[in-house]
Amino acid sequence: MTLRTFFKYLDANFKITAPLYNWRHMLDGATDFEVFKENFLVSTGELAGTVVCIFPCSERCRVRKIIHMPGGRIRAVCSRRTGDYFFIDIKEIVVYQLDVSALVEAIATALNNNEFKRPQPFLLPESATIANNKTPESNNYPVQYVFPFARHFIRKETDGESEKWYVDGKLKKTYKQKNMRCIQSKILNILYDQIGNGWIPHQTFENTTGWNKKEYWGTKDVKSGRMQQLLRHLRKHLNVKIIFSKEHGIRFSEEVVK
Repeated sequence: MTLRTFFKYLDANFKITAPLYNWRHMLDGATDFEVFKENFLVSTGELAGTVVCIFPCSERCRVRKIIHMPGGRIRAVCSRRTGDYFFIDIKEIVVYQLDVSALVEAIATALNNNEFKRPQPFLLPESATIANNKTPESNNYPVQYVFPFARHFIRKETDGESEKWYVDGKLKKTYKQKNMRCIQSKILNILYDQIGNGWIPHQTFENTTGWNKKEYWGTKDVKSGRMQQLLRHLRKHLNVKIIFSKEHGIRFSEEVVK
């Protein structure tokens, strides 16, 4: 694969997004940030549900939930301590997408390399415009996947009729009342309740599911048991990492926080 092909692939497939507040602090408040914003960031028209937390604290949550207050004021609230918040301007929670093509062209210009220059201006896909309100899920890569300090914020809402699971402010999974105590929901709740507490022993899940050793772990003739199959389903729908260790147990990865 040539560099030209690689950058063309990035331009076509990776739509890296983050609220303006995150972009600003990722670049350490550089004095030329506005120049970067004008040249390489494009508004998607969406509002973020969380912003990165830049304040040191013992909770290690690294994310603040966006709360819209009466009167139009907006709070960025600590995901662990609801009394810890600051007010944030609505402009700071607008989601911006990195214009990969423009960035590559700028690098090429700086290197005086015509190979990477675009024959025509980069256009944001129609599906990412304000009119359609969101970018296609398959091509929308949140900044959590690109920058290691970012975190996935997961939360649960229940109203007696359903159990809804949100990741980074987006609804990812719903269990209706009749399925709220299904094995999937039980496993997800165990993982959620133990976020930040380390590994959860396999025995906990064996007791919860009622599966015997062969069902849980699988056999030599089967690549994986029912537990790993269930975890694959949850990873796919939540789009977050769930780690399975034969020796230690199971847990969400450290980047997933409440």
